[in-house]
Amino acid sequence: MASRITAGGRVAQNTVSMLAARVVMAAASLASLPVAYTRLGERAYGVWVLLGGLMAIMALADLGLGSALVREVARAASGERRGRLGAMLGLGLVWGVCAGVLALVGIALGWSWLVSLMHLGDLSTQAWHAALWLALGLLFNGVEVPWRAVLEGTQRYGALACVSGGTALAGAALAVFVLRRGGGLVELSASSAAASALRTGLIAGLARRYEPAMAPRVRGIEADDLRSMRGYGMRVQISSASAAANTEMDRFFLGGLFGPATAGGFDVGCRLLNLLRLPPGLVLVALFPAAVAGAATGGPSWLDRFHLLATRYLTVCLAPAAAALMVCADPLVRLWLGHQVSWGAANLAVLVPAYAVNLAAGAATVVTRAEGRPGRETRYVLLSVAINFALTYPLARLVGPLGVPLATAIGVVASTGYFMLHFHRTSGRPIPPLVRVVWPPVMVAAIAGTVGAVAARFLPDGPDRWGAAAAVLCRGGLILAVAGALLVASGCVGRGDWRRLRGLVRRVAPAAAQPTVASPAIAPPTIAPPTIPPPAVAPPIAPPGLPPAAEMAGGGR
Repeated sequence: MASRITAGGRVAQNTVSMLAARVVMAAASLASLPVAYTRLGERAYGVWVLLGGLMAIMALADLGLGSALVREVARAASGERRGRLGAMLGLGLVWGVCAGVLALVGIALGWSWLVSLMHLGDLSTQAWHAALWLALGLLFNGVEVPWRAVLEGTQRYGALACVSGGTALAGAALAVFVLRRGGGLVELSASSAAASALRTGLIAGLARRYEPAMAPRVRGIEADDLRSMRGYGMRVQISSASAAANTEMDRFFLGGLFGPATAGGFDVGCRLLNLLRLPPGLVLVALFPAAVAGAATGGPSWLDRFHLLATRYLTVCLAPAAAALMVCADPLVRLWLGHQVSWGAANLAVLVPAYAVNLAAGAATVVTRAEGRPGRETRYVLLSVAINFALTYPLARLVGPLGVPLATAIGVVASTGYFMLHFHRTSGRPIPPLVRVVWPPVMVAAIAGTVGAVAARFLPDGPDRWGAAAAVLCRGGLILAVAGALLVASGCVGRGDWRRLRGLVRRVAPAAAQPTVASPAIAPPTIAPPTIPPPAVAPPIAPPGLPPAAEMAGGGR
C-alpha cells in the first residue's frame, strides 16, 4: 500500500511538473514574441519564422529514436535489456550528431535554392548566418537526445521540467536582451543556439548525476540495435511528420507564394492559437487517467457515458469560446503585439472553429486510448495531411493567402469527422446520441457569435492596447453572456449538470494521482524542447496534451 501511494504521488508530481513547464514555456513565448516582431520588423520576422520551420523539418531526421530510447531506458530501469542500453544510447548520440552535421551540409548545399524559395532578397546574407547558428542549435539538440531519454525513461520529470522551463525563460530573456540592444536575425539565432547549448549541458549533467551507469557508449553498436528501435521510432514519427507537414509546409507555401512578411503575420495567429489551446489541452490530460480507471472498474458502459458527458461539456465550453475568439481575433492580436497584424487575426479567425471541433473530439481520443486502440487515430492524421496538401495551392490561388489556413481548417474538420465516424463504427457506438448532445451548444454559439459580430461596431475599441483590451472584454463578454443565457433558457445547462460535473471532477482528481498501471501500452509523455525561442509551435492535428497516437507501444486498430 505504501509503495502504491508513493508511486501515485510520484505520478502526480511528474504530471504537475510537466504541465508547469509547458505553462512556463508558453509564458516565455507570450512575453518575447511581441519584442521579436516589433524589433525585427514584419519581413525579417517572417524570415525568422521560415528558418525556424526549416529547422523543425530537419529535426525529423531523428526518425523517432528519441521516443524509442525512452522506452529502452524504461525497460532497462525495470531490469530488461540492460546490457544493450549503453550501445543504444550511443546510437542515439551518433544519430543526433550526424543529423546536425547533415543539416549544416544541407543548408550549405541548398542555400541558393532556399534564397529563391523564401524570397530572402537583401536579407539573404543575414539569413545565411542565422541559419548556420540555428543548425548549430539543432546539433546541440541532437547531442541532448540520449541524455533526455535517460531522464524521461527513469521518470525524472521534475528535474527535466525545471531545466526545460528555466532554459525557456533564459532563452527568451536573452533573445529580448539582444533585440533591445539592436541585434537582428544573426544575434537572435546565436542566442537560440546558446540556449540550446545551455539546456543540453544541464540535461546531460543531471542524467550523469542521477543515473551514472546509463551513459552513451559508442563502442559495441550493432545493426540489431537500430532495427530494434526503428520500428517503434518510425510509428512515433508518423504523427510528428504529419504535424510538421500541416504547419511548417503551410509557412513555406505562404513564404514562397506571398513572401516572408505574410508568413510572419500568419505565424502570429498560429502562436496565439497554440497558447489559447493550452487550457483545454490540460483538461484532456486530466481526463485520461480518469478514463483508464473508469474503464477498469465500470467497463464499456461507463466509458460510453463518460464519452457523451465529456464531449457534451467540452462542446458547451469550446463552442461559445470559439465564437468569442473569432469575433475578438483582431483586438486580441492588437492587445498582444500592440499594433494590428491583419493576417495574424485572419489566420486566428479561420483556424479557431476548426480546432474547436478537433478539441471537442478529444473525449473520443481519450476513450480510444483508454480502450488500448490508439491505432484508430493514425488514418485521420494522414487524411488531414492529404486534404491539406491537395487544397492548399488551389485555394491560395483562388482566395489569396487566406486559402492556406483555410485548407488546413478544412483538413482538420474533415479528418476529425472521419475519425469520429470510424470511432463509432468500429466500437459499435451509435451516432445519434452524440449528435443530440453536440448540436444545441453549437447552435447557441452560432447565435451568440452573430450577435457579437453585429454589435462589435457599437462597442468600445481603439488603436492602442487599452482600446484593444476594452474591445476584447466587451465583445467576448457579450458573446459569453448571450451564450450562457441561451444555454440556461433552452435547458442545455441546468442544476443537474453542475452535479454531474462535480462528480466528474471528483473522479478525475484522484485518478490523476494514481499510477497508470491499467494501461501499460501508454508511453511516458515528453517535454519536447523548443527548436528556437520563442517556441515555433503551431497547432498539431492530434488533440493536444495527450501523447501522439503513434507513441503507443502496442495499440490495435
